[in-house]
Amino acid sequence: MIGLGIALLIVGVVTLFFMPWVGVPAAIVGLVLLALFFLGFGKRAARDTTVSDRRM
Repeated sequence: MIGLGIALLIVGVVTLFFMPWVGVPAAIVGLVLLALFFLGFGKRAARDTTVSDRRM
């Protein structure tokens, strides 16, 4: 997800100069994806590996 966010941000900024109607939305989507990644969305849940949960 972070790779897609960075890629969309770069593509959005580059195409901003040639096709602003494509570059602006792509950059906005890239920023939203990066923000969601840094806030913790899209990650796997942590597994609980405490000793009391293990059965011998």
